[in-house]
Amino acid sequence: MNKNPALSPYDEFRQQVYELVREIPRGRVMTYGGIASHIPQPTGIDPLAYKKIRARWVGYAMKSCPDDVPWWRVINSKGQISVSEGHGPQIQPLMLEEEGVSIDEKGRIPLKQFLWNP
Repeated sequence: MNKNPALSPYDEFRQQVYELVREIPRGRVMTYGGIASHIPQPTGIDPLAYKKIRARWVGYAMKSCPDDVPWWRVINSKGQISVSEGHGPQIQPLMLEEEGVSIDEKGRIPLKQFLWNP
């Protein structure tokens, strides 16, 4: 349900993504799919189609997140950093490690230890 009629369903979805990511505590992570599972499906989208691509929708939203959103706390379902444009692949591990998140030699974050579930 669109809470703000001035926003499109996708824009509202993005805002909800940013709100949730802002809540991820320091030293914890969430997956793209985990974030999507906590956000209502946008209106006008086929439920089955959305379920298949909802993690990608979060990824698209995160590509243009505001500066106050801790983007480095969002990882893929394998516990890895998803390769993206820019400096993210080099900076994200450093930012996570600075917060106490460990990354193993295969580039994986132990989800049992660091995954946050609101």
